Amino acid sequence: MNKSLSKILTIVILVLAVLGAIFYGMSIGGVDAAMGRYVGYAMFLLIVAAGIAVVFSLLNLFKKPALLKKTLLSLGVLAVVLVIAYALADGGTVTDASGKIFEVTREGSTSKWVDTGIWYSLILLVVGAALFLWDMVKNLIK
Repeated sequence: MNKSLSKILTIVILVLAVLGAIFYGMSIGGVDAAMGRYVGYAMFLLIVAAGIAVVFSLLNLFKKPALLKKTLLSLGVLAVVLVIAYALADGGTVTDASGKIFEVTREGSTSKWVDTGIWYSLILLVVGAALFLWDMVKNLIK
C-alpha cells in the first residue's frame, strides 16, 4: 500500500475512533438523545462500510473480466432458481384457525412472494446439502 495512503487511512480511522469514543462516553450517562446519536453514528459507519465494500467489489469485478463472467453466470443461476421458486409458490390467501381471511393477504401478492422466499430457501438448502454430501462421499472414496 502507498505510504501516504496508509497515513491518510490511519488519520481517518483515528478520527472515527475518537468520535465513537465520544458518543460512547455520552451514552453511558443514560441520556436518550446521546444514545440516539451513538446509534445513528453506528448506522452511518455500517452504511459507509457496506458502500465501500460494494464499490470495491464492483471495481474488482470490472478489472477482472473472467471473474465478472463467473459472477454473472452465478447470478443467472440464482435467477433461474428464483423463477422456479416463484412457479412453485402457491400464493393463496392466508387464514387463521377459525377460517377468517387475513386482510393483508387477500390479494395474494404478498403471500406469493413469501411463499417464493420459502421455496427459494428450501431449494438452495437441498442443493447445498446435496453438494456437501457429494463432496464428503467423494473425499471418503479417495
